[in-house]
Amino acid sequence: MIRTIKTIVILLAAMLLAWALPWCYNFIFSSPWESPLTLYSCVNHDFVTFSFDGDDDVAGYDTHGNTYDEKQFDSIMPTVFCRRLAESGRLPAQIDGKEFVMHDVERSSFVFRISPSDLHRPETGLYLLLESAPGRNGFSIPDDVFRITDRGIEFVRMNDNRIDIGKSVAFTDELSDKGFVFPASAVAGNSSTRKPYDNGYLLIDATGAPFVMKQIHGKPFVRRIAAPASVKFTEAFVTEYPDRRLLGFLCDDRGDVYAIEKDDRSLHRLPIDSFDDSEERMIIVGDMFCWTIIVERKGYEKLTAIDPDDYSTKAVHEIVFPEKRWESNRGWLFPFRLAFTASSDRYIKPRIRDFSARALCLNLILAAAYLFCRRRTKPDKPKLAIRTVGVLLLGIYLLIPLLFIGRRE
Repeated sequence: MIRTIKTIVILLAAMLLAWALPWCYNFIFSSPWESPLTLYSCVNHDFVTFSFDGDDDVAGYDTHGNTYDEKQFDSIMPTVFCRRLAESGRLPAQIDGKEFVMHDVERSSFVFRISPSDLHRPETGLYLLLESAPGRNGFSIPDDVFRITDRGIEFVRMNDNRIDIGKSVAFTDELSDKGFVFPASAVAGNSSTRKPYDNGYLLIDATGAPFVMKQIHGKPFVRRIAAPASVKFTEAFVTEYPDRRLLGFLCDDRGDVYAIEKDDRSLHRLPIDSFDDSEERMIIVGDMFCWTIIVERKGYEKLTAIDPDDYSTKAVHEIVFPEKRWESNRGWLFPFRLAFTASSDRYIKPRIRDFSARALCLNLILAAAYLFCRRRTKPDKPKLAIRTVGVLLLGIYLLIPLLFIGRRE
């Protein structure tokens, strides 16, 4: 019994050290670093990188190594610095045949983000449905929430926790009439009242078909978004940008991303490689002249510039960042690390990260030292063999508790 308890204590200590030692190492040796902001210039038709190195003579540089001072950089990125250009009277008259009007440029500018941690997280399954045509009084928080089950949609009054049967039946019937198959596989909306207008909710049914659902004057408004039957959508994102051009974005099970135009609810596939929403992050920085789509993964970025009029590709650029030295050195010390959180989701659970075969070199030395020291005390040979193999596999994580326990054996 005592031997079993001792074994459990040793293993628990090793598990704790597998979390604590890499964490302490990262805390001491890691250096903060962010990939530089790179966008497509609609003036010189190249990707340019913003420089924040503190050099007053260089505000940015392009992929060909050309550097630009602050005044030059303002001019090649007029949609970003349009107010600064307006103050100095340097606004361009037109770009690529389009008239440059500052009001229109600002209204068309947006930033859209997809992050794995925003998709993979716990959810309550309860949503607020605003009145999309609120009139002069503006948006207000409704007195009910809705949930979608395998039988339909249910509106629950928050004051007494009872289901509003009439409203639930009306929305369920409307969804069913439009071909919605319950339950929903994805529900996306923006329940904030601080917005200029409401695009309602994007719903993906059990078959992967997309729908838009609103409440107009208290009545259900449901439309199916026309899409090929072979495409099964998995994620939806509602947007409510000032120019009101877009309804949102959709992702399918093949990694394709689609923009939905609001006027006709038409789908437009973005010309990028397969996007893995479980590992990669996407940022779209857009305006009326160009969209820059940035797909980020650890140590890698791929940038695609597209024409917002027809969604065609303007240019593509890839950036591979070298491995950080402190991360490389960590692989020589620890065979793996135990973590309870990750950037890919918002769940707290144990997970093993960063396996490294390079740590076997140190583990071999530690195992040999442990075997040499323990053999001098004439221990139980089978137990010594098992522990030595454990040190060879787990390294310093197991060695420390074994040395501590060994003093009392």
